[in-house]
Amino acid sequence: MLFRNLTPKTGVTLNVSLADVHLPVRLGHRDAEKAFIVPLNQQLAAAGLGTVAGFEARQPNDGEIAGMDIYLGLTDASRPALETVSRMLNHLGAPYGSSIRLSEASGDPVLFGSTEGLELSIGLDVTANAEARKTLAQTCRAAIEDHAISRGWVRRADRTLFYFYGESFHEMKERLSRILADDPRFAGASFRRLA
Repeated sequence: MLFRNLTPKTGVTLNVSLADVHLPVRLGHRDAEKAFIVPLNQQLAAAGLGTVAGFEARQPNDGEIAGMDIYLGLTDASRPALETVSRMLNHLGAPYGSSIRLSEASGDPVLFGSTEGLELSIGLDVTANAEARKTLAQTCRAAIEDHAISRGWVRRADRTLFYFYGESFHEMKERLSRILADDPRFAGASFRRLA
């Protein structure tokens, strides 16, 4: 590509409105930037809507990501533009309870979300090493591949917690229960809905 003149034009102002997105997502060891930021930035650029200005992952316990705030610079401050961004994030698997609002607006945010969260808790005796965790995660992903996305895992004192997001908590739980019921090592497994 040949650029003739890269001199900024005088008297031209780019109007950008700042917006805040909140995603109540648990990502475990997954890279938040890879899961949401990079693909959202690509979608915003393709639509000419703006860019991701920054993000902050909330990590209250041992590096576990328990939510994300994404800061956007939008070229359109209308409610339809915010709804377009929310649809982009829904496409990326944003959980229910997500929201977007203009940074300086006092009105109600646009609420959105397309997935429910499920936490699978397994004893450390079964998931003590990386290979065991990887094998279990692959087995779980295979059981719910058409219905959910794996968002990683974290280790706790005596448990390993795996995070999945999909359209139906009950469908994910039922499918995972079936594969875990076949192995007595997983008798102590428990499920929890993520809010």
